[in-house]
Amino acid sequence: MKNLLLFNYNIDVDTYQSLNDGISFYIDYDKYYFIKTNRVIEDIDEIYNLLNKYINPYHYIIKNRFNDIITKDDKTNYTLLKIKGAENREIDLLDIIQNQIVLPNAQSTLRRDNWGALWSDKVDYLEYQVSELAKGHPLVLSSFSYYVGLAENAIEYFNMLEIKNNSLVLSQKRIMYPNILLNFFNPLNLVIDFRVRDIAEYLKTYFFEATSPIDELKMLINKDILSPLECNLLFARLLYPSYYFDKIPKILENNEDEEILFKYINKVKEYESFLKEVFMVLSQKCEMIKIDWIIRH
Repeated sequence: MKNLLLFNYNIDVDTYQSLNDGISFYIDYDKYYFIKTNRVIEDIDEIYNLLNKYINPYHYIIKNRFNDIITKDDKTNYTLLKIKGAENREIDLLDIIQNQIVLPNAQSTLRRDNWGALWSDKVDYLEYQVSELAKGHPLVLSSFSYYVGLAENAIEYFNMLEIKNNSLVLSQKRIMYPNILLNFFNPLNLVIDFRVRDIAEYLKTYFFEATSPIDELKMLINKDILSPLECNLLFARLLYPSYYFDKIPKILENNEDEEILFKYINKVKEYESFLKEVFMVLSQKCEMIKIDWIIRH
């Protein structure tokens, strides 16, 4: 790793910290991360070019001496990031809203706002995976159909919405927990989507990793930040079980222990109650599409 940095960046590092996906080190008082990335080069190039157009809070992407964003080592791709700010500070929903960069008329391969089609494709792919690979994974087999049902509700909900000229923003593919600046301002994780994507993923992650974030949501709604359409988009995204679906390929392809699913399965009833509470909070401000089983819960 040291030789890779020296050859590609003319950086000679004596002291560094090993990470699961690379290393971190200091130059003078600046913190750097040299980490693996699975993003395709075209995506990272587009992210780099987009960030250069705006004043932004995201960590700097540092090109190597060959003017490349990606540094290859055998079959592994690495990117060098220079950290902005205090990396361990936790951020909340207001931080998320206040730091989003609006991209008017964004035409980009980074767009992920066609949720109905994307979610349908994801369900089809996972159904195939489960049918082919889930033998010997009883927890996957017993729980999967429930989450497909949630996803189908989310797809139907989204497809009923009339979306016209809604602003898109730079968003995170996923929100990690704890939600610290190091992770949230990682440019390698960026996509372009509706601004409620980050809000919904924050709420889902916080619910399953900590506790119910309903008070944070109430605070956000009381500030009249979200439009009626965004309230409905937010609820559709909360219905979609990204937290569960993200784990299935890791279990079936990478042999992770399927017991990681208990985190979600054991809180099914609590999450259904949370969805009802969210629906009631949003209904006080916006006209919401009604889902009978949520309302009756």
